[in-house]
Amino acid sequence: LITNVFEHASKTINYGFCENIGDQRGFTCGTVGFTTGTGDLYTVIEEYERRVGAETGFSRYRPELRRLATHPDCSIPDGDVSKLMAFAELWKRESCLPEFRSVQDDVADLIYYLPAVELAAEVGITSSLGKAIFY
Repeated sequence: LITNVFEHASKTINYGFCENIGDQRGFTCGTVGFTTGTGDLYTVIEEYERRVGAETGFSRYRPELRRLATHPDCSIPDGDVSKLMAFAELWKRESCLPEFRSVQDDVADLIYYLPAVELAAEVGITSSLGKAIFY
């Protein structure tokens, strides 16, 4: 919830948010602002398809999402979403499904919350506020 407040200025969890906000990271989507340019959004899609055990509407975007998430070439802008037509609309629709929401929560915990809590513990931070600062 805390990242949702900072990302969306609301206590209402915004699983369906997906827009190109002009920060050169491509689409920013979901509760914590997963992006096409940093690779965490690709992780969400991979995990979602793994859990449902089948291709989804996102399957057609996987090659481009992978390219944006893993390219080593700095000449390719991370914010390029030109090959992701209708992606934002699909994200919004899929976000109505409980399994897709669950994946967003779990990936956020795995790649952001749990490492922050571990790092806080390593330096002796035990308070909830202290952990939230690391998060």
